[in-house]
Amino acid sequence: MEALKVLIDVRNHPILIHCKRGKHRTGSLVGCFRKLQNWCLSSVFEEYQRFAGVKSRTADLTFIEMFDVLSLRQCLYSIIYQYQGASKKRRLMYQHENLQKPRLTSF
Repeated sequence: MEALKVLIDVRNHPILIHCKRGKHRTGSLVGCFRKLQNWCLSSVFEEYQRFAGVKSRTADLTFIEMFDVLSLRQCLYSIIYQYQGASKKRRLMYQHENLQKPRLTSF
């Protein structure tokens, strides 16, 4: 879940996803990310198996299949785009950060 949070946070882009061999952990992370992107499960599995090759693991495919995308989407709801100050510079803010509402000034 933490790796997916890093992956979807645009402040970290561009990003390289890799593990010791670039197959199992990387493939599982990308598979869960693809589910988040609403890929059909057969396409997720096909991509995983294409890169994992003969090292493909049934346990990885089961993990990807069972991964609860809704739990991650709940986390995503806590991430919002905010425009700061006059520059209107976009940045991500998290729910736990101190969010201040703009104050209305009467004239």
